[in-house]
Amino acid sequence: MIFNLKNSYFLFSFIFYLLVSCFYLMAETRTTIYEKDHWKVFAYKYDDGGRACIASVSNSEMELQIYRSKDFYELATFYEDFTNKKYDFFKFQIDNNDPWIDDSPEYDNGWLMSNISNYTEQAASEIEKEMRAGRKFYHLDKNDTIAWFSLIGSNKAFDAFDKCVLKNGLY
Repeated sequence: MIFNLKNSYFLFSFIFYLLVSCFYLMAETRTTIYEKDHWKVFAYKYDDGGRACIASVSNSEMELQIYRSKDFYELATFYEDFTNKKYDFFKFQIDNNDPWIDDSPEYDNGWLMSNISNYTEQAASEIEKEMRAGRKFYHLDKNDTIAWFSLIGSNKAFDAFDKCVLKNGLY
Protein backbone atom coordinates (compact mmCIF):
# COMPACT_ATOMS: atom_id res chain seq x y z
CA MET A 1 0.00 0.00 0.00
CA ILE A 2 2.82 2.43 0.80
CA PHE A 3 4.46 1.65 -2.53
CA ASN A 4 1.26 2.54 -4.38
CA LEU A 5 0.88 5.81 -2.46
CA LYS A 6 4.47 6.75 -3.29
CA ASN A 7 3.88 5.95 -6.95
CA SER A 8 0.62 7.90 -6.93
CA TYR A 9 2.30 10.87 -5.26
CA PHE A 10 5.16 10.77 -7.76
CA LEU A 11 2.77 10.48 -10.69
CA PHE A 12 0.59 13.35 -9.40
CA SER A 13 3.67 15.54 -8.80
CA PHE A 14 5.01 14.78 -12.27
CA ILE A 15 1.68 15.59 -13.96
CA PHE A 16 1.37 18.81 -11.94
CA TYR A 17 4.91 19.80 -12.97
CA LEU A 18 4.09 19.16 -16.63
CA LEU A 19 0.89 21.22 -16.45
CA VAL A 20 2.64 24.15 -14.78
CA SER A 21 5.49 23.95 -17.30
CA CYS A 22 3.09 23.93 -20.24
CA PHE A 23 1.15 26.87 -18.81
CA TYR A 24 4.39 28.81 -18.33
CA LEU A 25 5.45 28.13 -21.91
CA MET A 26 2.08 29.34 -23.24
CA ALA A 27 2.13 32.62 -21.29
CA GLU A 28 2.97 35.91 -22.88
CA THR A 29 6.44 37.36 -22.64
CA ARG A 30 6.78 41.05 -21.89
CA THR A 31 9.99 42.97 -22.50
CA THR A 32 10.36 46.49 -21.17
CA ILE A 33 12.06 48.55 -23.86
CA TYR A 34 11.62 52.02 -22.36
CA GLU A 35 10.87 53.39 -18.91
CA LYS A 36 11.12 57.00 -17.85
CA ASP A 37 9.02 59.42 -15.84
CA HIS A 38 5.49 58.01 -15.86
CA TRP A 39 5.86 56.21 -19.21
CA LYS A 40 6.69 52.61 -20.04
CA VAL A 41 6.93 50.90 -23.42
CA PHE A 42 6.70 47.12 -23.74
CA ALA A 43 7.13 44.57 -26.50
CA TYR A 44 4.86 41.53 -26.06
CA LYS A 45 5.23 38.08 -27.54
CA TYR A 46 2.15 35.89 -27.19
CA ASP A 47 1.94 32.11 -27.02
CA ASP A 48 0.55 31.98 -30.58
CA GLY A 49 3.62 33.83 -31.90
CA GLY A 50 1.80 37.15 -32.20
CA ARG A 51 3.58 40.33 -31.16
CA ALA A 52 2.48 43.74 -29.95
CA CYS A 53 3.86 47.03 -28.69
CA ILE A 54 2.35 49.01 -25.82
CA ALA A 55 3.09 52.50 -24.54
CA SER A 56 1.43 53.27 -21.22
CA VAL A 57 1.23 55.72 -18.38
CA SER A 58 -0.43 54.57 -15.17
CA ASN A 59 -0.77 54.53 -11.44
CA SER A 60 -2.19 51.77 -9.27
CA GLU A 61 -5.82 52.59 -10.10
CA MET A 62 -5.91 53.72 -13.74
CA GLU A 63 -3.98 53.44 -16.98
CA LEU A 64 -3.79 55.03 -20.40
CA GLN A 65 -2.25 52.91 -23.13
CA ILE A 66 -1.61 52.81 -26.85
CA TYR A 67 -1.61 49.24 -28.17
CA ARG A 68 -0.39 48.17 -31.60
CA SER A 69 -0.22 44.70 -33.11
CA LYS A 70 -0.60 43.31 -36.60
CA ASP A 71 -4.39 43.33 -36.20
CA PHE A 72 -5.09 46.12 -33.69
CA TYR A 73 -4.23 49.76 -33.10
CA GLU A 74 -6.02 51.03 -30.01
CA LEU A 75 -6.06 53.84 -27.52
CA ALA A 76 -7.49 52.66 -24.21
CA THR A 77 -8.14 53.66 -20.63
CA PHE A 78 -8.46 51.32 -17.68
CA TYR A 79 -9.95 52.03 -14.26
CA GLU A 80 -9.64 49.62 -11.36
CA ASP A 81 -13.15 50.60 -10.20
CA PHE A 82 -14.65 50.00 -13.68
CA THR A 83 -15.49 53.69 -14.18
CA ASN A 84 -15.44 53.03 -17.95
CA LYS A 85 -18.27 50.51 -17.86
CA LYS A 86 -21.03 53.11 -18.08
CA TYR A 87 -19.75 54.84 -21.23
CA ASP A 88 -20.84 54.04 -24.77
CA PHE A 89 -18.42 56.62 -26.19
CA PHE A 90 -14.74 57.46 -25.76
CA LYS A 91 -14.10 61.19 -25.51
CA PHE A 92 -10.71 62.70 -24.80
CA GLN A 93 -8.84 65.95 -25.08
CA ILE A 94 -5.13 66.73 -25.09
CA ASP A 95 -4.30 69.99 -23.35
CA ASN A 96 -6.54 72.75 -24.76
CA ASN A 97 -6.89 71.19 -28.22
CA ASP A 98 -10.29 70.26 -29.61
CA PRO A 99 -11.67 67.06 -28.06
CA TRP A 100 -11.80 63.76 -29.96
CA ILE A 101 -14.74 61.37 -29.71
CA ASP A 102 -15.28 57.76 -30.72
CA ASP A 103 -18.98 56.86 -30.66
CA SER A 104 -18.38 53.12 -30.92
CA PRO A 105 -15.61 52.07 -28.52
CA GLU A 106 -15.31 48.59 -27.05
CA TYR A 107 -15.48 47.82 -23.35
CA ASP A 108 -13.72 44.80 -21.84
CA ASN A 109 -13.26 44.19 -18.12
CA GLY A 110 -12.29 47.71 -17.08
CA TRP A 111 -10.80 48.76 -20.44
CA LEU A 112 -12.52 51.27 -22.73
CA MET A 113 -10.85 50.99 -26.14
CA SER A 114 -10.97 53.26 -29.15
CA ASN A 115 -9.85 51.63 -32.39
CA ILE A 116 -7.38 54.11 -33.92
CA SER A 117 -7.60 52.17 -37.19
CA ASN A 118 -11.12 53.57 -37.56
CA TYR A 119 -9.80 57.15 -37.57
CA THR A 120 -8.45 58.69 -40.74
CA GLU A 121 -4.69 58.46 -41.13
CA GLN A 122 -4.53 62.24 -40.75
CA ALA A 123 -6.54 62.12 -37.50
CA ALA A 124 -4.37 59.31 -36.07
CA SER A 125 -1.24 61.32 -36.90
CA GLU A 126 -2.72 64.43 -35.30
CA ILE A 127 -3.58 62.52 -32.11
CA GLU A 128 -0.01 61.21 -31.87
CA LYS A 129 1.38 64.70 -32.57
CA GLU A 130 -0.81 66.20 -29.82
CA MET A 131 0.17 63.45 -27.36
CA ARG A 132 3.87 63.89 -28.12
CA ALA A 133 3.72 67.65 -27.51
CA GLY A 134 1.06 67.61 -24.80
CA ARG A 135 1.22 67.91 -21.04
CA LYS A 136 -2.13 66.31 -20.09
CA PHE A 137 -4.52 63.78 -21.59
CA TYR A 138 -8.06 64.33 -20.33
CA HIS A 139 -10.54 61.46 -20.42
CA LEU A 140 -13.95 63.13 -20.64
CA ASP A 141 -17.57 62.25 -20.16
CA LYS A 142 -20.05 64.43 -22.06
CA ASN A 143 -18.90 67.70 -20.40
CA ASP A 144 -16.50 67.02 -17.53
CA THR A 145 -13.12 65.42 -16.90
CA ILE A 146 -13.28 61.84 -15.62
CA ALA A 147 -9.52 61.69 -15.09
CA TRP A 148 -6.32 63.05 -16.55
CA PHE A 149 -3.00 61.40 -17.36
CA SER A 150 0.41 63.05 -17.51
CA LEU A 151 1.94 63.27 -20.97
CA ILE A 152 5.31 64.44 -19.63
CA GLY A 153 7.89 62.22 -21.30
CA SER A 154 5.46 61.00 -23.95
CA ASN A 155 7.60 62.21 -26.88
CA LYS A 156 10.49 59.87 -26.02
CA ALA A 157 8.04 57.11 -25.12
CA PHE A 158 6.45 57.45 -28.57
CA ASP A 159 9.92 57.30 -30.14
CA ALA A 160 10.45 53.93 -28.41
CA PHE A 161 6.90 52.81 -29.26
CA ASP A 162 7.29 53.72 -32.96
CA LYS A 163 10.64 51.89 -33.05
CA CYS A 164 8.96 48.84 -31.51
CA VAL A 165 6.20 48.97 -34.13
CA LEU A 166 8.77 49.29 -36.95
CA LYS A 167 10.54 46.20 -35.57
CA ASN A 168 7.16 44.37 -35.33
CA GLY A 169 7.76 43.92 -31.59
CA LEU A 170 10.88 41.82 -32.16
CA TYR A 171 12.97 42.28 -29.03
